Parts: sequence; structure tokens; C-alpha cells
Amino acid sequence: MAMNKILVESFFEQFNSFLGELSEMYPVDSEFPTFKTYLGMLKMTNPKLVITYFNDNISTYLDKILARDESFFLEKSFEEYDGYFNMGIFLKLKTYIKHMSAETKVNVWQYIENITRLANAISPKVQK
Repeated sequence: MAMNKILVESFFEQFNSFLGELSEMYPVDSEFPTFKTYLGMLKMTNPKLVITYFNDNISTYLDKILARDESFFLEKSFEEYDGYFNMGIFLKLKTYIKHMSAETKVNVWQYIENITRLANAISPKVQK
């Protein structure tokens, strides 16, 4: 089944925009620009892999994401994803979420919801 090109482009645009904003918020953290560069390379070489991997791993947490449940960051270690680009970002966000303003948290959740919804629309995860 072919992926919808508009949704795929939207997924990567949202992810890039999110990483760009995080880079601006935390300019001394070199990992956000690195994530952005890596995302661009993956988009060019295998966009389906990024979307499928993201969706397969995030679907477990969909309820917490849609509820904007901060325990998603605070209680989950994400260590099993360390080294995996698109899930490693959650490990990185875990270190910042406690100190974000309420407005910033709303924006972060909006990006995460958008990216998650787009990934699911492109490559629906079958619920068990």
C-alpha cells in the first residue's frame, strides 16, 4: 500500500518544525539540531521506516498522549529507545518537561499529538 505523500510531507514538516522550536528553546543542546539533520537524512532514504517505527512504538502510549498526561514523560524511562532517533527525542524531552512553562507544555503536546496522529493516519497501528 502506497503512503499518502501529503500526509508523509506533513508528518516530516511537523517533526522538523518541532525540532526547530526545541533547538531555539535549548540552543546549548546540540542534540536537537542533530535530530533534525538525522530526520532529514531518513526522510530522503526511507521515510516509511521512520513513520512505521514511530507509530509502532508510540501507539502503546496513545491514551497518555491524547490526554496530555505528563506521566508519559515523568514515569517512562525511554531508555530502551536510547540511540533510536525518533523515540530518543522523548528521552531528551523528559529532561526538560519539568521546567517548561505551561504554555510551552501545551505547544509540546500539540506537536506530539499532531505527529502521532499523522503517523497513525499514514500507517495505522492495529490495536491488540
